[in-house]
Amino acid sequence: MTTPKTILITGANKGLGLGIAQVAATRDPSAHYILTSRNVEAGEKAIQDMKDSGIEASFELLQLDITDDAEILKAAEYVTTKHGKLDDLAELLSVNVTSVYCMCEAFRPLLDRSSQPKVINITSGLGSIANTLNTKMASLPLYGVSKVALNGLTAHLQAGENAKKDKAEGSKIRFYTVAPGVLNTTLVFLHNKGKDPAVGAEVVVQLLMSDEYPGGTQWEFKDDKMQEIPW
Repeated sequence: MTTPKTILITGANKGLGLGIAQVAATRDPSAHYILTSRNVEAGEKAIQDMKDSGIEASFELLQLDITDDAEILKAAEYVTTKHGKLDDLAELLSVNVTSVYCMCEAFRPLLDRSSQPKVINITSGLGSIANTLNTKMASLPLYGVSKVALNGLTAHLQAGENAKKDKAEGSKIRFYTVAPGVLNTTLVFLHNKGKDPAVGAEVVVQLLMSDEYPGGTQWEFKDDKMQEIPW
């Protein structure tokens, strides 16, 4: 009997995180979804709303502030004790690259127990140096450089994983960054000028559901297809 996948999504009580949970759980209701939220009530409401909409997947709420290293370690210990492994980790709403690194390292032992582990970090098109230099992106230096740092971290994590000689190729963690585009969320001031979070979630769900994409790559879902973004 195949063991159901365990997928952890941070910041899943609203916006893009909720969109990812909704789309992924609809397409793969056999997986178990661990959704993190700083606010327990908001997280519980998000899960109940998904159940009320007819989504039949298994959900679990985990209170977590990903800017708090102690909470990250506590969350990793909890998932280790209860589930023993983690197949996919989708990270978003991170305020800095350090938090992303701490999450990756805390959950690495669990990911190592999966046969096809993946980590998907949420970046922005502004994190692509190539696109920035080609003037395809707006100039927002402080925000952009934070995403460049996230992309660099992801690439270095993949390089470290690729260098491991004691792991079979298929069991190595695949690290990705994705650019969901401008979304209609509470973090955006454009007011209905962005995409629905469920649409932005598509690029993440495509990576979750398929093993065809190599690690150490950056993606967007544009014109109804996956497109690789240059670093």
